[in-house]
Amino acid sequence: MPQYPPPGPGYYPPPPPPQNGFGTAGFVLGLIGLLFSFIPLIGVNAWPLVLLALVFAGLGLSRVRSGRATNKGLTIAGLVCAVIGLLICLLYAAAFSAAVSNVETSAPRATTAYDAQPDSAVATPAGIGDEVQDGSFAFTVTDVKSGVQALGESFLRREAQGEYVLVHVTVRNTGTEAATFLGANQTLLDAQGREFEADSSAAMMNVPDSESFFTPINPGNSVEGVLVFDVPEGLSPAAIELHESMFSGGALVSLAR
Repeated sequence: MPQYPPPGPGYYPPPPPPQNGFGTAGFVLGLIGLLFSFIPLIGVNAWPLVLLALVFAGLGLSRVRSGRATNKGLTIAGLVCAVIGLLICLLYAAAFSAAVSNVETSAPRATTAYDAQPDSAVATPAGIGDEVQDGSFAFTVTDVKSGVQALGESFLRREAQGEYVLVHVTVRNTGTEAATFLGANQTLLDAQGREFEADSSAAMMNVPDSESFFTPINPGNSVEGVLVFDVPEGLSPAAIELHESMFSGGALVSLAR
């Protein structure tokens, strides 16, 4: 077997390859978390992403400083994305906490359309054009449109599973503090008592000037929103239950014309 001479005095072993995995993972997670954090409600999924991004970016930056990694710029970018995403998540959490804090400790019972009067006569239900109160919000249903098959145009066009019912409502803050109006807290009822949830994403993306998705209202101010419900074809909406928040009692408005 041939014998090879030992390496000369100027020989050095090749350096190990850079270990850029942590920094790259931190950037990818930070970017995805940042994009998710801008989406209300869905943005709650950004919490674990931005936290993991902070951990991976921190480990990646440690490797960069020790000379074991070479992707310093990418690692710092991931760290910045994660920090911004985390701040946005904290803002959403603060807004949600403020909305919950506005809920009264003892929520009033929903104002039904058929509450009995002291003389046992049947009360006239609130209807379209009548103002009803729930918590610090005064609601007025101004119009109802049924039988809408689709919303939006072009690539934003959205087809209903059955058909859309559009309920136009004015919301006025009669309280002393700002409160947030959420279209998702409102419920449509049919004559059989079935309940239908609002499709807030359809309203936000496809109904011009709709303010029914996540709208803060200062005291004395009002907004006009369009609540969108996807219901079976041919259904005639009987009433809508309007809420200041998911914890409030609600106020019932008849949609019969």
